[in-house]
Amino acid sequence: MKIIAIAIVVLFLQIGLFAQSHDSLCVWPPPPEQARIKHIQTISSLADFKHEGGFFSKLFNFFAGTERRSQWFVQPVGIAVSPNGRIVITDPGANCVHIIDIKEKDYKYIAETKFGKFISPVGVAFADDGTMYVSDSQRGDVVVFDSDLDADHLIKGDIKRPTGLAVVGDKLYVVDTGDHQIKVFNRRGEYLSSFGKHGKGYGEFNYPLQLAVRDSIVVLDGLNYRVQTFDVAGKFGSTFGRQGNIAGRFAGPKGIAMDSDDNIYITDALMDNFQIFDKNGQLLLIVGTHGKLDGQFMNPGGICIDRNDKIYIVETLNKRIQIFQYLK
Repeated sequence: MKIIAIAIVVLFLQIGLFAQSHDSLCVWPPPPEQARIKHIQTISSLADFKHEGGFFSKLFNFFAGTERRSQWFVQPVGIAVSPNGRIVITDPGANCVHIIDIKEKDYKYIAETKFGKFISPVGVAFADDGTMYVSDSQRGDVVVFDSDLDADHLIKGDIKRPTGLAVVGDKLYVVDTGDHQIKVFNRRGEYLSSFGKHGKGYGEFNYPLQLAVRDSIVVLDGLNYRVQTFDVAGKFGSTFGRQGNIAGRFAGPKGIAMDSDDNIYITDALMDNFQIFDKNGQLLLIVGTHGKLDGQFMNPGGICIDRNDKIYIVETLNKRIQIFQYLK
């Protein structure tokens, strides 16, 4: 028994030393450089935020083999955070959206509303008042939920395949991947304008995927493997990026977001990382490698950044969320 006890202590000391060593690597760039990005949390199952057993309970479960990690994601692709901190993930594989409230330790999902069942929910965005917008790329519409997450109305318009969404003020920006355009509606769903067409020239798109809007509009132009910037009226400004699997290029770009300094973040599902560029398109930092540990990725997709510069990334193959902090 003493030998077993000593072995257990040694094992947990080794685990603790590994965790401490790995934690020191979960900042980018690594020491001695000043850290700009820090990993702060991973959510990979309900157990990560609902069931918090004590040390001896976890120890028993570890050796008894009874530790259960229930997965609820199937094919998570999009992510957004509400003003009150609820995390919403779109999941076309499960035909639903998942809603996680970390503070309240609550989970639920929405698979059907009064407008019918979700088929392929992809994009999700919140307005400042908590109104939620969810695009269904196969149905060709956007479902609008009130701040209590009850379905309120439906936006259809002339939308072929809506994917990425952004809400700023009274405007809803919709990436219409099927029409190679960005379409703009008011929040009541009335069509206002659009810009872009199919092509490779400036201001043209080849299956755009996502966008982010602050003082300008940045669009992830998927199969042109680039980012294009526009003013709020849709006038072309600049572009950066090209196809490739080296720093500063894109192999499988999936998500785009902007922090409070207007830095631009791009997730890449094939390079298993995210790259950060300044507003002029200069590469600042690369975060992540292939794997399952904290700070590693397998097919990262949607990304969003909240008002406190917390960065939320959903991974399709690891079926989890990782949360980082932008350090100013």
